[in-house]
Amino acid sequence: MVVVGVLTAIILPSLNKARLKANAVQCVDQFRELGAVYTKYISETDAIIPVSDVKNSKNPTWQRTLKSYSDSDVSWSCPGCKQGHHGIGYNHFIGEIGSIDNVRKPSATVAFGDAGIIRNPLQVNPDLWIERKTLKNNGFGSGVFLVPSTKDWKKSSRRMVNRHLGRSSVIFVDGHADSIPVSAVGFQYKKGHVRALWDNQ
Repeated sequence: MVVVGVLTAIILPSLNKARLKANAVQCVDQFRELGAVYTKYISETDAIIPVSDVKNSKNPTWQRTLKSYSDSDVSWSCPGCKQGHHGIGYNHFIGEIGSIDNVRKPSATVAFGDAGIIRNPLQVNPDLWIERKTLKNNGFGSGVFLVPSTKDWKKSSRRMVNRHLGRSSVIFVDGHADSIPVSAVGFQYKKGHVRALWDNQ
């Protein structure tokens, strides 16, 4: 029995880490698919996806919009999200600036990321933002994350999160996907800062 207990203590953490890695890979793969559809939408409309009103909308407008440009009946979602929603957020700021022509560095501007409702919005370090375990009435219906230029930024709990072993899956405006720490998106910097990848550079 002692041997079994020791083996279990050794094996279970390894299996859990392997599961988390698999989720991370799956999430980035889905982000690549979403990025390709996003690029197709932009090339055909030369526009930025409109974003729903954060407080009033119950449906993720960007999902409805992009589904019509997808070749499959895919429903993008993060496999690591436990809050009862798809777990993907669209950059509210990017959705408000109009045309893609207003994004000066598409390959260095984050459009989508793992996101949800956090419980410590006053935390300065983005890598320490913690998702709430449960949500009442979903709470993330509009599917957007807010940024420092947003009026209610300090109070808002709609943020990007490190959901995959200290990293977040992201899609840049040019459509390419990657996995980076949320701190690398630069939420700790104001608009216009070279490291603020959430703005239009």
